[in-house]
Amino acid sequence: MSFNKSEMPFRLVVVTALIVVASVASYGQGVGNMEVTGNLGIVGGIGSHGSFGASLGAPVTDRLILAGDLSYIPMGGVNVTMPGVTTSSSSKAFNFNGNLQYQFNPRRAMVPYAGGGLGFLHSSSKTSSTGLLPESFNASVSSTDLYFNVGGGLRYYVKERWGFKPELMIFAGPNTYVRFAGGIFYQFGE
Repeated sequence: MSFNKSEMPFRLVVVTALIVVASVASYGQGVGNMEVTGNLGIVGGIGSHGSFGASLGAPVTDRLILAGDLSYIPMGGVNVTMPGVTTSSSSKAFNFNGNLQYQFNPRRAMVPYAGGGLGFLHSSSKTSSTGLLPESFNASVSSTDLYFNVGGGLRYYVKERWGFKPELMIFAGPNTYVRFAGGIFYQFGE
């Protein structure tokens, strides 16, 4: 396993964020239920790509929830073979966000919410080519950028502790993109 210095800022941000979410989660346990969500989505604005991830939310008050989510965006790849030359390329992104959500008054089994926060998008790309030169050619690039996020959704309760959660988020940073995701949530705690 090799150690890549360019990955260090991203790893530090992820570890710090997980520590913050875990400490807030333990603080919020006296206020209400913790929530875990798994989701699938579509990202647009940086190309159209699928997305999947998970989030963890901890109540701060009856109406405010501090949440963190991590999602993976496979951005695609390609292999091209011409006589004597093979070239392959792939790219991906990881998105980590922390946000504060405000829950509006429940309407039957639905609880709408809106929120905003900060996050990081870490993207990377790799390209390799063999056959042109005696040795293979390899190149990789990566970047980690700060993004502001705003959006909302609703929690639709199927049972007392679980349900469905559609959500639309807008991310503004070096590029602006949107993510529409649908997930299943489960609340545990009190």
